[in-house]
Amino acid sequence: MNFQLKKTSAELLQLEHAMRSGGIDQRILMDFRDAVDHVRKTAWAVQEWQERQIMHHDTHTLLPLLTSERIRRAAQLGNAIVSDLATHEVTRETPGVNQLFDAVQRMHELLADLLKEE
Repeated sequence: MNFQLKKTSAELLQLEHAMRSGGIDQRILMDFRDAVDHVRKTAWAVQEWQERQIMHHDTHTLLPLLTSERIRRAAQLGNAIVSDLATHEVTRETPGVNQLFDAVQRMHELLADLLKEE
């Protein structure tokens, strides 16, 4: 894992230099930025978890933060998919669209129940 992280860091630096030349599709750039942000937050959470373990602090307090981040990311991805649907880039033939529909339907049902509790 340590080698892979070093290799990826070097590749990201090379990618940064290439990106400065421009000519990148805005949607691809936005997807990349979102992915990098997600990895950054995951790396922070892993580091925080390790530090709390070393110091014998409660690691379970990180779980709500991780859940909040997943919800934020899911909403972000959901909005991107809404955009793809609106521009007809997602069709019945798009691989995984049926599984996405099932997951969204289950999520909708559970969220509806959760919000009814309030």
